[in-house]
Order: sequence, then structure tokens, then C-alpha cells
Amino acid sequence: HSGGCVALESRVGTGVDVDLQGLLLLQMSSRAARITAWFKKTDNLKNLARMVGGVSFFSLALLSMKRVAPGHVGLIEDRAGNLRPYIYDDGQLVLAIPIWQRCINIRLIPVKKRFIKEFKTKDGRDVEVRLLCRLQPKVHWVPEIYYKFGKDYGRGFLEKEASVDLAEVVQRHTFAELVGGSEESVEAITEEISQRLYDASAFHKIKIAKEETTIVFLDPEA
Repeated sequence: HSGGCVALESRVGTGVDVDLQGLLLLQMSSRAARITAWFKKTDNLKNLARMVGGVSFFSLALLSMKRVAPGHVGLIEDRAGNLRPYIYDDGQLVLAIPIWQRCINIRLIPVKKRFIKEFKTKDGRDVEVRLLCRLQPKVHWVPEIYYKFGKDYGRGFLEKEASVDLAEVVQRHTFAELVGGSEESVEAITEEISQRLYDASAFHKIKIAKEETTIVFLDPEA
């Protein structure tokens, strides 16, 4: 009797599993049929297209809105490197097409820049020049400044322009004159460099605080 009961229970369990599987398949096929029928209706497809289009439009609009950071002005640049012909004020909300355009914040507040580089002296030795200055762009010339020197215009200006002036002045003096010269002679050299930097910054429409510019010559091996 016990063996018969076990066999009966096994057959019952198998039957239940088969019924459950069949019920699930029936439900799935019924659901698939309803979905297929829903998509065959033109009005439903139109409503779906409107919904997808509306969600996409509002998502794109939200992603397109950029706010210019405080103390900065904004430029809009596309992937081809072209700038929109407008300068946006700090705090202003601007539209930039995602992926294709980006908003670039250019700092207007005067910024201190430190520049350290080695140059060759008249007698062929290396001297380390440490330059510290305060720079600020002229607002109406920000697009041109960005084209020439990039977002970090201060660093770009010092690397492209100051390096040339420093190299030309340093190579006219010996290592001893720059590092161990009298205070008056070194001051005269630094004054010449400061004037060159001032002239170059004026040409590129960048303000430089001449009175706050400091230049020091050091022995790189010391």
C-alpha cells in the first residue's frame, strides 16, 4: 500500500506541474496577443509616438540648459571648434545642444598665476626663473583670448608669450649676473621683463597687474 501511495502522489505532482506550465504558457500567449493587437491600432501608435517625442523633447531641453558660473562669462563652442558670436554674463541661463555644443566658463576675476621654467644664460648655464603675476581678460575680447590661449588663458599666455620674453632677456646675461648680481642690476633685468610682459598682455587684450609681478632667478641645482 505504501508503494502505491507514493506512485499516486508522484503522478498527482507531475500532473499539477504540467497544469501550471500550461497555464503559464496560456497566460503568456494571451498577453502577447493583446500586445500585438494594441500595436496594430493606428491611434495607439500615434499616442506612443507623441509620448516618446514629448519625453525626448523635454529631456533634451533640460540637458541643454546651462548656467554661467558666478564671476565668469560664458561662451558656447561646438564640436568643430566654432564659437557662437555672443558673450554670456555670469548667472545667465544659456542653451547648448548636448553632445554637439558645450558651455565654456571663462573667469573674469583677476587670477594669480605662477610660472616656473629653466632657461639658458649667456654663458650656457641653466637658470630657474620663477614668475608670479595677476592676470585678467578684457571682457569684449574673451572669444579671441580663448581662441589663442584656451580656457586657462593665464597659463596659455605665460607659456606662449612670457617664455619668449624670458628666454630673450636671460640669454643676454650671465648666470652670475642673474643669480649673484647686485640688487640694482637684477632689478633692472626684472623691470625689463615686466615691461615686456605688460606690452605683450596689452597686445593680447589681457590686463596684468605690473606692480604685483614678481620675478626671481635661482640656481636649479641649489
